[in-house]
Amino acid sequence: MPHLLGGKMSKPVNDRLRRWSAPWMVMLQQFLRSSSGKNNSAPYIRDAGNVQSVFNNFVIASIPCWLLGLWNVGYQSNSAMAQLELTELPGWRDFILGGLSIGYDPSNIIACFIHGFLYFLPIFLVVLLTAALWSSIFSLIRRRPVDEGLLAFAWLFTLFLPAGASLVPVILGVTFGMIMGKQVYGGSGHYLVNPAVLGLTFLWLAYPELVFGPGNWVPVPGFQPTSALQLATMGGSESLIASGLSWWDLFLGAKPGALGTTSVLGCLLGASYMIVTGTVSWRIICAALLGSLATVAIFNSLADDVIPLFGLSWSWHLLLGGLAFGTIFFATDPVAGATTNSGRWLFGAFVGALVIIIRMLNPAHEGAILSAVLLASLFSPILDFVVVELNIRRRRQRLAELDNG
Repeated sequence: MPHLLGGKMSKPVNDRLRRWSAPWMVMLQQFLRSSSGKNNSAPYIRDAGNVQSVFNNFVIASIPCWLLGLWNVGYQSNSAMAQLELTELPGWRDFILGGLSIGYDPSNIIACFIHGFLYFLPIFLVVLLTAALWSSIFSLIRRRPVDEGLLAFAWLFTLFLPAGASLVPVILGVTFGMIMGKQVYGGSGHYLVNPAVLGLTFLWLAYPELVFGPGNWVPVPGFQPTSALQLATMGGSESLIASGLSWWDLFLGAKPGALGTTSVLGCLLGASYMIVTGTVSWRIICAALLGSLATVAIFNSLADDVIPLFGLSWSWHLLLGGLAFGTIFFATDPVAGATTNSGRWLFGAFVGALVIIIRMLNPAHEGAILSAVLLASLFSPILDFVVVELNIRRRRQRLAELDNG
């Protein structure tokens, strides 16, 4: 009798545990690929791609940015330590680097990469686990399978953060982005703005010092570098060159910055991969480039000695901030961006113009690309609506002319 009673009591407990663990099992199964379930009703589409593969392409394309970014974080940190004559850092990272006899040599590529990776790993794990937690909670509440895109969200979110970002605000930013940017709209494929962009914008507004403070770009105690954008604001390209930052340094990504957004070269490699695979629209990228160039030309015509940034040429502007990374990996979001070809041209030009305008009016805001993509995403449905309505009107006029003729 006790055995039977125990069995009856354990069944609800087992069912409850199975129900709560189901979303996590689905996330593990769909982490790198979509569900293997078959469609039992029309329409039927035979294609090797799926939703998860589209999001995975964003991760694959950003790997060059990630690799160069990790090296840059380690290089900047090791160089700062050499400048301050430091031989060790407080915390567990020094225990690992010292225990493995890796050291802090800025000329050692492996030492720089491992040092940068030790900053990337805890932030990425915190972002990933927080996003997974909210995905599982909403899956249980709605009694629906966990949707795709978890890895891409956590990956791109982490790459835009500085190495010294405080983890508690990061958790709040991920929570805000997942809930208000994604889950309240129904998950992947339904959101209005990119949830990673919304979460990062929340951090820029709510916790600018704890996350994006001057000392977080190069996480060495007592070292606060001047960013490339701040140098350009103070004296244009002359200040950049005088500080030791050449055009090629900025192009390769050897400057104080986030974990994966500093290298324009890495961004271009990623853009090439996504365009070739058909993951993103080349129209948005080209339009954003043209929009930024046109806006820079307007400000160049207004240049004077009072505001050096107005006179900075377009070739330098494209290397500053997260312009390249945000344009290629955030503005091209297949859900939040425009979907018509003409709308994509307008959307991309809007993003490019807004980035430069925000940068010129508020040079301290290095995340101008986030605000630009966020605002443009809010207008993307209107852009598509206008394009469709104009197309319908043209066709009606054409039919009317045929009937009259």
